[in-house]
Formats: sequence, C-alpha cells, structure tokens
Amino acid sequence: MTEYRRVLIAALLVLFACLGLGRFGFGIILPNMQENLAISTTAAGFIGTANFIGYLVGIFLVGHLYQKFAADKLISSALILQAISMFLMAMSNHYLIASWFYAMAGFCSATANVSIMVYVAHVIPQHLRGKALGIIIIGNGLGIIFSGIFVPQIEALFSENAWRVSWGIFALLTIIIAILIKPGLRQHDNKVDKEKLKLSEILSHSAFWKISSIYFIFGLTYVIYLTFFVSAAIDKYQLSIQQSGYFWLWLGFMSLLSGPFFGSLADKIGAYKTLILIFSLLSIAYLILVMQVPSVMLLVSVTLFGLAAWVIPSLVTLLTSLEYGKEKTAQVFSMVTVIFAIGQMLGPIAAGYIFDSTSSFNLVFLICTLLALAGIALSSIFHAHITKNSSE
Repeated sequence: MTEYRRVLIAALLVLFACLGLGRFGFGIILPNMQENLAISTTAAGFIGTANFIGYLVGIFLVGHLYQKFAADKLISSALILQAISMFLMAMSNHYLIASWFYAMAGFCSATANVSIMVYVAHVIPQHLRGKALGIIIIGNGLGIIFSGIFVPQIEALFSENAWRVSWGIFALLTIIIAILIKPGLRQHDNKVDKEKLKLSEILSHSAFWKISSIYFIFGLTYVIYLTFFVSAAIDKYQLSIQQSGYFWLWLGFMSLLSGPFFGSLADKIGAYKTLILIFSLLSIAYLILVMQVPSVMLLVSVTLFGLAAWVIPSLVTLLTSLEYGKEKTAQVFSMVTVIFAIGQMLGPIAAGYIFDSTSSFNLVFLICTLLALAGIALSSIFHAHITKNSSE
C-alpha cells in the first residue's frame, strides 16, 4: 500500500471536501439555517433533496466525463465549481435560491465522488481494493468531526448568520483542497474500456439489481439520519446546538474506524456477509431514535451509525468491480449510483413532510429501521445465492 500512499491521501481529501463538508456538514448547519430563513421542516428537507437532485444529474454525466478528461483535472475542477456553488448558497436569502445552488453543488459533488471512487478501484490491485476503498472514506468522518467542532463555535460567535459563515468557510477549504490534491492523483492506468455495456445489458443483469437494492436502502436511510439527527435530538431532548455538536463529533470519530475495519473484513469474508453486520448495526442506530430512552442513548446511536455507515459506498464499488471488472466499473457504478441517488433525493423531503404531519421524528426513524432490516434480509439472500453457486 505504501506505493499508493499519495493517491490514497489525495482521495481521502477529496471525500473530506465533496462529502464531508459539502454534504455531511449540512446536517449540523441546518437548524441555524432553518431558523434564520424562517422555513418549515418540509422546506428544509427540500433543500437537502435539491442537493441530491443535482447529484442524480451529475451521475448520468460522470461516466462520460471520466472517459473524456484526466482524473486529476476532472476532480479538481469539480471541487472548485462545488465551492463556488456553496459560496453562492451562503449568500442566499430564500430557500428556493439556496436549493438551486445546493443542487449545483450536488452535481459537482457527484462528479468528484464517483470519479475518485472509480479511480481508486482502477489503481489499487484487487486483493487490496476493499481495504483501500475503506481507508479513503476516513475523509467522510474527518469532515463530520471538523463540522462538529467548528459549527457550534461559529454559532456562538455569529448567532443568526452563523450558517452563512460556516458554509463560506467550508467552500474556501474545498478550493484549497482542489488545488492540493492534483499532484497526488498521478496518472496510473485509469482509462476505461471504450466498448460500453448497453443499458439493456446492465439492466438485465441480476448483479446490478442486487447491488442497487442495497445501495438504494442505504441512500434513503442514511441521508435522513444525517440531515435530521441534530434536529431530532433538539426536538426530542431539547438539546442545544452545542450539546448536539458533541454527538456529531463522536459520530465523526467513530466514522474513522468504519472504512478500514469493514473494508478489510470484506476482503476476508466477502462484501455481502459484511453488509449483513453493517445493516444490523444501522437498524439499532435508527431504532434508538424511535424509542423513549435517556438522551445518553444518542451516543450509542451515533456510535453504531458512525461505525457502520461509511463503508457501504466502498463495498458497492468493490462489488461492482468484482462483478463487471475494473474496466467497466465507472459505467456500472454510475448506473448503480443513480438508484442510490433516487433514495437520497426522496429521503429528506419525505422525512420533512412526515415530521410536519406528525410533529415527531418517531415515524421517520421507524421507517428507516424497517428498511435497514430489509437490507439485512437482502444481503443474507444474496450471500446465500453466491455460496450456493460456488458450491455447485
């Protein structure tokens, strides 16, 4: 792995910027933003959904862009454009305008995220791929840690417009990272096969739907958790943003362990078997937010979520590369991520609507729990199918 150190560090920073700051930092910024703009929870959820609409559009184009441009130039440019969109969002005074710019940020985030995951899958040998993909998603956890420390401090200093200051600084950091990562993304053989699979070939392949169903469940549930955990903690336990920030910070620390541990585990026992364990932990994390338990149990929830969630995109990338070969990974992974993005797109606005209808997040997280249990069942079925085929 030492010869790939520069690539892995650059990839980690890319995920820190495009997801850790650009997406996952949004959840802790949202309460102040919602209060400052005087918008409903449904409208707040729409802003999150707008980001995922942009993400969905980006996914449709990223395969073409990845073929056309060098990875370092493509990813660096996407980060710079994402940062510009974040700056403009920070200056918005209406949630619809903010939603538009956040959608643009989502488009750029998709380009950077999918490109770097595919690039690493191309560069790293198969026997190390799960571990490598697990290592780079430490960037997600670092982004959550940073926002958990940083945002409450900014809110203490700037009060009403704190979300604008936080978002603007996130954008500035994203530009700096866009410049820093280019030397680390050396041009290994990241060329993709020009002979594309036909869409009908992809859609008729059972492996595509197996991987996609798992990724859809994750996309729908994890984004609800990240978008509304802080809001749910404040609503249910009357916690301050500073108190919620401590839980957010711990979630980030636990996220640092997710990728390396479960990525290495997947290399040893297989991705589907690893997913059974991951969805088991997620179901408990979601269920805690439904139950009437002391607020200290939130620590258990974020611990389990942080440990489990972040490796799933890496496992999906791994499964795609194993099923289709690394030459077709960019094309198929982008199609799988379309299904994932649909879940992301539906999650925030649906959760916001349910809260506004029931004045509680209980039903929201109960649905997330049931979906995670479905993830366990599907992963078990797919693992059993693989075991049966290998024994024949």
